[in-house]
Amino acid sequence: MQANRQKILAFASVLVFSIVVIALPSKKAFADGLTQENLPPASVGNRNASLFVKINPPILTTESKQDAYMQFRLFDANNNATIKFTTFYIEVTKGTDNSQSIMHDFFQSQSGLLTLKIEPTEGPLTIFGNQEGFLNAWVADPGGTVNIRGPLLLEGGLYHFHIEIFGIDYPTNIFKTEDVPKFDSWLSVGDVSSENVQYSGQSYVTTIISYYDKIRDFKFDADKKMFTWSMPFDWNVSRIQQNNIFVHEEVRIPKSFSGIGNSPYFTATANDDVLTGRKLAIDPYSFEDRLTLHYLLNKNDILNMAKKATGDSKQMTFSLAPASEAPAETTGEMVTDTGGVGVAVEWTPSQLNADKESTVKLHFSDAFSGGSLNADVQYSLNIIDKNAKQIYSKDNLIAKGGVDTQTIDFPNNDKYTIQVTVKGITKDGQPIDKTRSGVARGIVVVPEFPAGAVVAAAGVIGAVMMLQRFTRKLPGTDL
Repeated sequence: MQANRQKILAFASVLVFSIVVIALPSKKAFADGLTQENLPPASVGNRNASLFVKINPPILTTESKQDAYMQFRLFDANNNATIKFTTFYIEVTKGTDNSQSIMHDFFQSQSGLLTLKIEPTEGPLTIFGNQEGFLNAWVADPGGTVNIRGPLLLEGGLYHFHIEIFGIDYPTNIFKTEDVPKFDSWLSVGDVSSENVQYSGQSYVTTIISYYDKIRDFKFDADKKMFTWSMPFDWNVSRIQQNNIFVHEEVRIPKSFSGIGNSPYFTATANDDVLTGRKLAIDPYSFEDRLTLHYLLNKNDILNMAKKATGDSKQMTFSLAPASEAPAETTGEMVTDTGGVGVAVEWTPSQLNADKESTVKLHFSDAFSGGSLNADVQYSLNIIDKNAKQIYSKDNLIAKGGVDTQTIDFPNNDKYTIQVTVKGITKDGQPIDKTRSGVARGIVVVPEFPAGAVVAAAGVIGAVMMLQRFTRKLPGTDL
C-alpha cells in the first residue's frame, strides 16, 4: 500500500444470530448471521423458553474506549414472561480456528434480565460483584448488571458466546447436566479499515467495513481501478449448514474520486463470484460526499461458494471495480440490511410508464430459507427519485400473511429507489417481534424494458439505517 497508508480499527458491533434449532439431546439453539435476535425455543424445565440477546450501543470504537452492554433475557415462549432467577453459564471465545477463550463463568439474575457491562481494556479479565454459594455464580445487582473489565470486545473479529441455562425460578433450582439447555450465538465486531488511496496524483480516503471478521490485504490497483481485500472465513460446510450466516461488507468511496466514486455501475466479486441483484447494493444518498456499496451474502450464497472453495482455503476474498455503463433493470428481489427478511417485488403492468397507475405486490419471506413467514409484517414504503425527493410515502402498512399491494403513480420516466422498512412481525396473537426489523432497497426503472435490460445495482442500503435497527428497545428495559 502507499506510504501514507493509514489503518484505523473500529468496532461496529453486529450481533449475528440464526433462527435455527438443532434437534439434539443437548437442546442446542444455534445463532450466526443476523443482528439482535430471539433464539428459537428450547425445553427449559417444563416450559419452552427463548433467549433474547442484544448489544448496546451498536458502535464501539477503540478510540473512545466506550463500554458495551450485552443483555441476555430468558423468557417463556408462550407468554413472553421473563423467567426469574435465571442462572447462566457464559463462555466467550474469539475466532473460528484455534479459538481463544476469553471468559467462562456463571452469572445469576434475580429479575431474569442479565446485563454484562463490559469495559474493553488490555490486561487480565476481572469480574466485579458477589458470588452465590451453589455454583459460585456472579450475582447481578438489583438492576440486573454485572461489571466486567478486560480484553473482551477489545479487537475486531468474530466472538462466540456459548450460553447454558443451569437454573431458573429460584437460586437452588439447578438442572441436571443432561437437561441443561444450550445456546450458541456470535457477535461480529466490525473491522473498519481506512486507506489513503493514491490515484492520478491525488489522495482519496477510502473505507472498507467488515461486519463479519477482520479485514486483511486491503489493496488498490490503480491500473485496473480495482479494490481487493479478504477476511478470515471457515468454509466448513457442516458449520455453514447448521448456522444461518450473513456476511455484510461495506465500502465507502469519496464521490470526488473521479472514475470510481462517481460511477453508477460496478463489478463486485466475492471469492471470484460476480455479485448481482440483491447481493450488491449501491447507495449514493446516505452521505453527501461519499458513495456507499454493500455486499450482502446470505447462507445460500455462501453455501454455493463453499462448494467451489479449495480445501485449504481459510479466507473469503473480495474485489470491486467500476463497470461500463449499462441500462438498469427493476429490482425483483431484495433483502433487509439485517439479513433476516426477503422482499420479492412484482409490478403490474410489467411495462411501467409515467403518469399511469402501477401496482406493486410485495411478498415477504425468510431471507435464508426463502419460505413464507406465515405472519403479518408491519412495514413502511417509500419511493425516492434521483434527486432524493420522495414521490411516494406510506407508513404503518401491514402485509397480511406476508403479502401486500400498493398503487403508485410515477411522475416521470426515470430511475427510482424503492425502500421497504420492516418494523415488526406478528404471528398468532404473539407480541410483535422487532428483532428482524431492517431496511431493504432496490431500484425501479420507468419505463422498464425487460427484454433488453441487464442487472445493475440491486439497490441501496443507507448506512444510517444500520444504526436504526439497533435502537429498538426491549419492553421494560433501558436497552
